Amino acid sequence: MTAKTKTLNVRITEKQYKELEDLVERGEYTSMGEFIRELLRKKFDEFASYLHEKAEKDRESHIPLEEYGKSRGLE
Repeated sequence: MTAKTKTLNVRITEKQYKELEDLVERGEYTSMGEFIRELLRKKFDEFASYLHEKAEKDRESHIPLEEYGKSRGLE
């Protein structure tokens, strides 16, 4: 089974590109792609955590449809 891939275009400043090159040159990352994938993973994890917290809050305030109808006199 082959993995499906998508291309993501990201604009960065020249300064950010230079910083990225420096990180790779120092050996902190094997490639720019590795660093970018790590950043994307972190952002995705943060977003997933946010969605989980939001879902928990929504679940707490959720009123079953039957109850909602009764409260509005829609039996």
